[in-house]
Amino acid sequence: MCGLIGIVGTPDSAYESFLGLMNLQHRGQDGAGILTVDPYCGQFSLQKGSGLVENVFSERSFRNLRGLCAIGHTRYATIGRRDPNMLQPFLEAEAGIGIAHNGNIVNCYQLREDLIDRTPAIRFSTESDSEIILKILAEALGDGPRDVSTVFLAITRAMEVLVGSYSVVGALKDGSVFGFRDPDGIRPLVFGRKSMNGKAAYALASESVALDYLGYAGIDEIQPGEAILIDSNGQVTRKVLHQKTHSSCMFEWVYFARVESEFEREPVYRARFRLGTVLADSIKQRKIEADVVLPVPETSRIAAIAIAESLDLPFRELLIKNRYVNRTFILDGQESRQEAIRRKLFPIAAEIEGKRCLVVDDSIVRGNTAIQILKLIKQCGAREVTVVSTCPPICHPCYYGIDFPSPKELVAYNRTEDEIARVLGADRIVYQTVEGLKKALEQDSICAGCLTGQYPTDVSSGADFELKRLADRQKQLS
Repeated sequence: MCGLIGIVGTPDSAYESFLGLMNLQHRGQDGAGILTVDPYCGQFSLQKGSGLVENVFSERSFRNLRGLCAIGHTRYATIGRRDPNMLQPFLEAEAGIGIAHNGNIVNCYQLREDLIDRTPAIRFSTESDSEIILKILAEALGDGPRDVSTVFLAITRAMEVLVGSYSVVGALKDGSVFGFRDPDGIRPLVFGRKSMNGKAAYALASESVALDYLGYAGIDEIQPGEAILIDSNGQVTRKVLHQKTHSSCMFEWVYFARVESEFEREPVYRARFRLGTVLADSIKQRKIEADVVLPVPETSRIAAIAIAESLDLPFRELLIKNRYVNRTFILDGQESRQEAIRRKLFPIAAEIEGKRCLVVDDSIVRGNTAIQILKLIKQCGAREVTVVSTCPPICHPCYYGIDFPSPKELVAYNRTEDEIARVLGADRIVYQTVEGLKKALEQDSICAGCLTGQYPTDVSSGADFELKRLADRQKQLS
């Protein structure tokens, strides 16, 4: 899961991209990059580096990153976490195209072999599936003109062979910016516009919060299988090229997105609040009693408020977060995640002692966070601990760009709720149901493959990716 931004129509495109990426930092903390184009000479400028956005760029950066358009990326890694060559955007300078990609191409290894067989002279500088997208687009564009029809034809050809999830923003050497979304709409992409000194500027981003912050209005979602091109003259063309289903990733609402964002015209805040009210009904039906509701910071807070209101229980912030520790879910390796958890949260023992606690979390993946937190709460003298998850049990891998590992690493894999509670150290656990999730999100069609094992695309080649990912992880830890 990565963050994308694309800006066209302003000399401040690089700086706006930087600000947009700052508002998308939660989507990836491994590295960031910005690519600009000067349309008058067709020259690209690129800067990228490991770490947080604010550490990658400086005031000097924006004297070098010049142009009326820019694309940016903040990286969340599944393969090659420490490899700086994997940082995006990727640039094919000779072909006059650069891209940034959010998602995962399930059939990437087969596509790589096909490209090498077809064009023996082709060279790959990384093992990234994003570079494969770049090569496919560059090959399809060829040396001809870069008008709407040729760009959309190249994107169509890419969509016909790419299997998996992808939202892409790209830049051409003539100063045009384009974007497109996979035919199932698994990964998000939004579009907005604004007027600057009588001229129009346009932007693409992974989440609406980035465009809201930058002052873009009329924010609209790029549809599944849709492409958009904004040329250097500000002409906007949109077209649905290859649509299959409408299967937005449920994890965007549950965990990944900023609470200020919207997807499918549904505010994330409202969706998370309804997740809490649906869970409260389940807690009532099971006649579970409690004295206090406490959230696991940050993304479960809204659902916890809804649960507390529905059950007429006090809501208390009793797990205090150290704001300088990054998201533990996207850190590299079990030990580093567990150590970060110990540094991340500190309980208010005096308010926990003797209480029956409802501990609300957005989701439980490996169980590392929950085990450590429940240990802290029990050490504070809690009388009873019930864990509440706003997400149903995660029992299957994600092949679409979230680092859910092999099933055996998932705490819910092949376990009952009672068994999971014992592993976590809880008295009991209450999970959201898949039906309750759909009701709360008000979405009939979502990607819930990690919950049900039913995926919107063919994932038969996904095992190759999982083996490579696990081998890469072992290599890094050795």
